[in-house]
Amino acid sequence: MHKRARKSLVTTAATAAVFAVGTAAAPAHAADAPVKNRVLVVVVDFKDARHSDAEALKQDARKEYFGGPQSIAGYYTKVSQGAFTYVPAAKEQVVGPYELDLPQKPCDAGAVYEAAEKAVLADGYTEKDYDSISILQPGTGSECAWLGLGSMPGPKTWLQVGEDNKTGKTALVHELGHNQGFNHHKRDECTDGDLARCTTGEGYSNKSPMGGGGTGVGFAAPELIGRGWLSDGQAVTVAKSATFTLHPLYGGAPGGVRALDIPLGGKDRMVVEYRHEDTTYTDKEDGNLDANLEGVHAYLVPEGNYNKSRLIDPTPGETKGSEDALASLTDAANKVKIDVKKSGNGSATVAVNLNGTPAPAEAGSPAKSTTVTPAPQAPAAESTPVSEEGTDADAAATPGRSSTAPAPTGHTKADGTGTDADADADAKNLAETGGSSATPLIAGAGVLLAAAGAVCLFTMRHRGRRRA
Repeated sequence: MHKRARKSLVTTAATAAVFAVGTAAAPAHAADAPVKNRVLVVVVDFKDARHSDAEALKQDARKEYFGGPQSIAGYYTKVSQGAFTYVPAAKEQVVGPYELDLPQKPCDAGAVYEAAEKAVLADGYTEKDYDSISILQPGTGSECAWLGLGSMPGPKTWLQVGEDNKTGKTALVHELGHNQGFNHHKRDECTDGDLARCTTGEGYSNKSPMGGGGTGVGFAAPELIGRGWLSDGQAVTVAKSATFTLHPLYGGAPGGVRALDIPLGGKDRMVVEYRHEDTTYTDKEDGNLDANLEGVHAYLVPEGNYNKSRLIDPTPGETKGSEDALASLTDAANKVKIDVKKSGNGSATVAVNLNGTPAPAEAGSPAKSTTVTPAPQAPAAESTPVSEEGTDADAAATPGRSSTAPAPTGHTKADGTGTDADADADAKNLAETGGSSATPLIAGAGVLLAAAGAVCLFTMRHRGRRRA
């Protein structure tokens, strides 16, 4: 390791600009300078376990994190419309390898973070030099039952790397999504679009990297609204019955309404979007963004928390593509009815009927039927420390498993799938099973996965992997 003097850099927001709840702060604008999150990518070894080729790993990580439009940085630039991106905190982009004064076993993510923080500090990187830290640790022989880990929200991610010395865009986009505050994205099964006939939490949405969609899809509209990534009236709050022409959430002609935010009873909300293939953003493995999505989709936003939205699915079982697109939706309790008049070929016409008042037959000016663009959601801050350890101790990682291998059964996958029971058990283990470290990875005393500030986990399945 080498020492060097470093000037303190001006610190940007830890994960994105912070807005006060309930304010009318304008969302980030693509024409403005983007929020640049300086991520320090750190390769670490253990005393008794090392990466088989650290230089090959560093080369792969440079490509995956920062290597052009199809990188992780490029993906976040795309989905945020230029409002947010990741940039390297170090001139060499990826630092290390640093040998930690730790054995690989037992699995203790908190201890790994603390040791890695000390290692980069000894190499001249202070906390003022980076906004986020992403740790790449050896996975072969690990007892950790996860391949990736991320604080939610927060600045820390971990990835276990196999003998192939490959990182993965799908895994890292998902974990960095947790850093943004995004929860796993689930679905409510609502027969024929009737909200009085819903079963809550029936699987995953497949409409977001946080819900099984991988990086072949963008984040769902509620996630974008929560971060302030729909600007210039692209998301509007519906104040009275109206008919809207919706543009695709991604791509298409500039401007236009792309998401409807509908207040329900109490603090609950509903968000309606139109998804369509975006031919302007292509990944060599995933193809065009949203290529497998089409149609109008709606999400329940409980208590106004956009980070915990759930797909309102009118069909039985998890589906993909256009199979779960809405034709109509009824919420009799809140006197809301949605009718999709037409959908396809890059636009949709959607009638929103409120309080029993029929919407006009033709789409009109959104300004006459809406209030201001929904205000971005204030992310929770990290606070009270909790003890950390890997989860599901009875399901240890497979020896020699590659970072691109399929996930063990019953774990949360790289694309965000799993079960709430698994996630709750994971969070319970993180909070209660100990470990030698009390690193502040979650926010709020005693708060687990169900609230902002929890830590989310995944193990990866064989999809969306990128090869050199």
